[in-house]
Amino acid sequence: MDNYFINSNPEKGGKRGEEMDQPCFQSSNILIPIDLDKKNQAFGFFALENHDLPECGQKNLNEITGTPFKAGLAGLTVYFAPILPPLQENYTRALIALADSIDRCDQSGHSQSTSFWAQCMAEQMGMPENEVGQIGLAGRLHDIGKSVVSREILTKPAPLSTVEWDIIKRHPGYGSTLMEPSPSLESLRPLVRWHHEHFNGDGYPDGLSGQEIPLGARILAVADAFSTMTTGRAYRAPMAPDIALAELFRCRETQFDPELVDVIFTCWQH
Repeated sequence: MDNYFINSNPEKGGKRGEEMDQPCFQSSNILIPIDLDKKNQAFGFFALENHDLPECGQKNLNEITGTPFKAGLAGLTVYFAPILPPLQENYTRALIALADSIDRCDQSGHSQSTSFWAQCMAEQMGMPENEVGQIGLAGRLHDIGKSVVSREILTKPAPLSTVEWDIIKRHPGYGSTLMEPSPSLESLRPLVRWHHEHFNGDGYPDGLSGQEIPLGARILAVADAFSTMTTGRAYRAPMAPDIALAELFRCRETQFDPELVDVIFTCWQH
């Protein structure tokens, strides 16, 4: 565990499980696993309040990550929000691990693909290197809100029902909430929250339109859609890239920023 934590001393930002009351492990908190023992049981966690996440969020997260809790409290190390600077990189790694779990759950490399295309677009637009990296990180994290959504919904081998679709549409907000404890991720939260907003205002969760949507979120919207179409889903085989690009062009000015559709087309040509 010491080689994972930047601050691995539980006296400097964390508490051992045996030092805490049992309510810490109840539904008021979401525990995000950050290290596993040899039996694949989690014994290190970040804890954040569960007010803006679904009541069954912990159960869903455990099923998606496949990391059962170690029995009892002894030996657990728990770090609480707000995440102190020495641990913020660790928290980001923990969220990336959630993204990887979601990709394994739906048998895709979607978060990595979205990150790749978002970075390609940012580079094509001449954005500074640090901004390219930040947009790439937002692409890796854009779907982490799905980690607190039912695995059955994420892997359903058929189109979602209206009720299921209403649940899945909450994932951008959930993702933004999961990022909130780390100040270093604050600038990326709007990109994650608004990557499903539509250029014409018909998207979710807040119905933003046009330039109201941050540029990074508009980039993610295009990269996410292209990745989704070309990597496929549980109920749909992947599309050929030229068909996916044609769909992006069909939806330019309604769902997508038309200039950014041109950008990803240029990226694909190169």
